[in-house]
Amino acid sequence: MKIQIKLNKEEAEGFKNFMMVRPPQLDEDTFFKQIFFAGCNVMFSQIQEMINQHKNSSESSEEPVVNNDEQTEN
Repeated sequence: MKIQIKLNKEEAEGFKNFMMVRPPQLDEDTFFKQIFFAGCNVMFSQIQEMINQHKNSSESSEEPVVNNDEQTEN
């Protein structure tokens, strides 16, 4: 699979600077893969956390279900 990412001038400059910290034992392709998968893992963790927060807020704000079919006498 091939992924292309368009960067603006500032992003491209930042990426060039980031590439300077690449460990010499890693080739560029391996370094790119590690960056990509690390980003995917962080994003997955963030999404999972948002799901958990939403689930918890939904559970705490649930109101008892009222059955409108049943009539109560006053």
